[in-house]
Amino acid sequence: MLIISRKKDEKIIVADDIEITILEVGRNRVRFGIKAPKDVAIQTRLKTGPEVKPQTESSEALEAPKPDILTMGMSAVANTLKTS
Repeated sequence: MLIISRKKDEKIIVADDIEITILEVGRNRVRFGIKAPKDVAIQTRLKTGPEVKPQTESSEALEAPKPDILTMGMSAVANTLKTS
């Protein structure tokens, strides 16, 4: 990660065609503007809580299988019929 300090109205140029301008610096927030070609996708990711790790196949395999409600219902009917 590259860490750069800038003041209000200063700019950062990325790859000759992306311009990031510091618009406002507040107590707990920095506002900045991004000027980029239309073909450049800009995504924002907000971290609002603890990071959630994506599930992998191995973690899914460790989970207990969820019972099928229809199968449970049919088993209960079968057990009722056997005892009557």
